[in-house]
Parts: sequence; C-alpha cells; structure tokens
Amino acid sequence: MIRILLTVFLPLLLPSTLYFMWFANERRRAIAAGTPESMPRLGDVPWFVLGSAGVVIAAVVLVASSIYSGDEPGKVYVPPHVEGDHVVPGASK
Repeated sequence: MIRILLTVFLPLLLPSTLYFMWFANERRRAIAAGTPESMPRLGDVPWFVLGSAGVVIAAVVLVASSIYSGDEPGKVYVPPHVEGDHVVPGASK
C-alpha cells in the first residue's frame, strides 16, 4: 500500500498541493497588503495543467521505479511453495 501511495498518489497530488500552497500564500499577502482585488481567484485554477503535470510526474516515477528496482537480469523467480509442513516464501535465484 505504501508503494502505491509513493509511486502513484503522491506524484499525482504534488502539483495541486504546491499550487494551493502558493494560492494560500498569495491570498494572505494580498490581504496583508490591503489589496484584496489583486488576490488570485479560486475559479482561475489551471486544472488541466495541474492534472497533466501530475500524470507526467507519476509516469516518470513509475518508469524510474521499474528501471531501478527489482532483481538482476537473468535471475529466475521461484514462487512461494510448500516444502514438507511449511511455506517457503518466493525468491529470485
């Protein structure tokens, strides 16, 4: 579950999280400066750009994790099996 969270959900949500952090900061700044007309409006959120950036980041993370993780090439995966009275976990040999 943590792998799915780190490789899919976190990269998808990262652009939106950063945008809304910037958005909140700019609203705070505009209110503190006394110019509420210059603060960004919630209706101007670039949803397509945020979604596209999230998909691209998630794709990069998934490709990188498939390239840089796993066993060495040439090893054979032996699935879990029963030997005698106990289960031997799967392993690459």
